[in-house]
Amino acid sequence: MKKNILLVLALFVIMVSCKKKFDDLPIVVTPPVLPPVITTQKIKDLTTTFKFGAAVKTANLKSESAYDNTFKGEYNQLSAEFEMKMNFIWNSETSYNFTNVDYLVNYAQQNNMTVHGHTLLWYQSFPDWFKNANYDSVAFESKVKVYIETVVGRYKGKIKSWDVANEIFNDDGTMRIESQIQGKFKDPIGFVGRCFKYAAIADPDAKLFYNDYNVVLAAGKRTAMKNMAIRFKNAGIPIHGLGEQFHYRISTSQTQINSGFADLVSSGLLIHLSEIDCKVNTTNSPTYVVNSTDLQKQSDFFKNIVKLYNAIPGNQKFAMTTWGITDKNTWLRDSGNGNKEYPLLFDENYGKKPAYVGFLDGLK
Repeated sequence: MKKNILLVLALFVIMVSCKKKFDDLPIVVTPPVLPPVITTQKIKDLTTTFKFGAAVKTANLKSESAYDNTFKGEYNQLSAEFEMKMNFIWNSETSYNFTNVDYLVNYAQQNNMTVHGHTLLWYQSFPDWFKNANYDSVAFESKVKVYIETVVGRYKGKIKSWDVANEIFNDDGTMRIESQIQGKFKDPIGFVGRCFKYAAIADPDAKLFYNDYNVVLAAGKRTAMKNMAIRFKNAGIPIHGLGEQFHYRISTSQTQINSGFADLVSSGLLIHLSEIDCKVNTTNSPTYVVNSTDLQKQSDFFKNIVKLYNAIPGNQKFAMTTWGITDKNTWLRDSGNGNKEYPLLFDENYGKKPAYVGFLDGLK
């Protein structure tokens, strides 16, 4: 009898210990297997009045056949996700690394794509050597001028359009304080305008854009962009278009998008929806599980913005560009939530998502 009691107690201790160990393990949530989307239509075949682009990485094109095949099979315009930014090209005052840019430009030519250059001037992409040189405004502009002339000139006729400047405004329309040009110049907008001129001289046929995020929601930023464009036009400075990155989420107000987009279009310039993605994990939850309801909301988001874009005057249509191809390697998965974001048109296995169908529906 005593042995039996001891045996029961031992079993109880083991069970409690095991339960504690299991309780301490992280909960692994497996996303549901959702039915594949079947469609033989391709977006690029229906976007006859504007280009359908994606931001890509050289390493993915070279190393993954599914990435390569999806891109060249589904898109007709190329943007570099990061390899055309200044810090990836400008190694020193007289040293440039064009290896990856050359590859991307040649790839586009071989696959009958146009190339949009992103970006010549961005506060986060000034190389460390350049920032540490602490140039005064005259030397600063002289170096930037040579850089723009060198890069745009090298790809004259091959890169058809450029984001000359990127993200120089806060949402309220003031200049970004972290920008290298803020504080360097008494008239920072004047400096930006001269950079547009340098690009135009290097390639007179290139379309030149200013690009920023949150444009349709931030009235102050939108007004600053339009006012800058008006100033440039009045001064004879070539500016052809405005880019709205369109990093939004399924919960973003469609009413606000509609209103802000109409105001942006009133600029009369080319409009580029330049870095489109749509977050479904709207609370940035580490335990989020993708589901059919949110994917349908994402599909509706794409349908609505495509309808908006497709309805603008033909002479203002330029391109719609997704920031990436597949959910597997979206930049948003580096933002702290692991694999808990699914913002693009293709899933991890390059299957077409409901968002792809939403995009198609918006074109009809």
